[in-house]
Amino acid sequence: MIDCQICFCSYKEEECFTLPSCLHQFCKTCLSQYLRTKNEESKIQLSDFKCPQCCQLFNPEITENFLTPDLFKQFSDFALQYKQIMALEHHQQFIECLNEKCIEKFIIWKDAEYIQCPTCKIKFCRKCSLEYHLDKGIDCEKQKELLRDVFYLEMKKNFNYCRCPKCKNMCEKISGCNFMYCRCKSNFCFLCDVELTEASHFQHWQNNDPFKSPCRVWYNGTWVDPDKVPKVIPEEEKKIEQVPLIEEQENTISCPNCQSTKKRVCQLLYFDQIILCSSERCQDKAFCIFCKKQVNLNDPPSHYNDYTKLCKFI
Repeated sequence: MIDCQICFCSYKEEECFTLPSCLHQFCKTCLSQYLRTKNEESKIQLSDFKCPQCCQLFNPEITENFLTPDLFKQFSDFALQYKQIMALEHHQQFIECLNEKCIEKFIIWKDAEYIQCPTCKIKFCRKCSLEYHLDKGIDCEKQKELLRDVFYLEMKKNFNYCRCPKCKNMCEKISGCNFMYCRCKSNFCFLCDVELTEASHFQHWQNNDPFKSPCRVWYNGTWVDPDKVPKVIPEEEKKIEQVPLIEEQENTISCPNCQSTKKRVCQLLYFDQIILCSSERCQDKAFCIFCKKQVNLNDPPSHYNDYTKLCKFI
């Protein structure tokens, strides 16, 4: 026989249940009532499930064995509502879709860069909880700024709200013209949010009508109609004329050392008997075109006969 530590009565072993965390035993009736009370009090956190004898935590998964199907469904609904999922891994997180029109709840990896709902398929950024934007090269701050602009335009369109360009306070247009007065003593246009002076009360709008006419633009120190502003015609890209390559001139005699015939490299000297070559191989050295030996440029005549002026080495 086993003594239940809740009702202190003795029961057969099959009428009792042993908590796996601490091995304390209780009758199934008392344990069922204990878990039913937890459910009625909407206690679904893991910290709420403690052994009645030693207060050691145990897994709430055992509720399915001791609650009726209706009560267990109620317990599961509470768990979903408060994002408490039994047997959730440490690297997992239970969330609900950030799309206001979607009610899906699902499990994600805690370190995921984005959330994608399996139902509506919309992706959201984990850092700012806005629609995913990193694939577009936009950081979170820029995404927030874009969202604020979109939200502001919707507010302006649907609720006649506008924003002072000086103090950034929101103002509401109740009636009257589009010339707005802010509590910071500045004036601005309701349509384009540009700051104005009292002198521009009528000049800023076409036909000098601040009630129904569109805005003018500021050009050369005054407000003018948009069609009066000269259009800037972009300059046509200048076509780069391709200069035909000049055919490189060549000598009829090649360098005896490197065999180059380019005139820009080889220069004929001393009655066209010496070639001064500046090629990479010759490095500004002179050679006799007959014997192909190097010639001393400081004394070229010594390489030739005094009378015939011909090479001594042929």
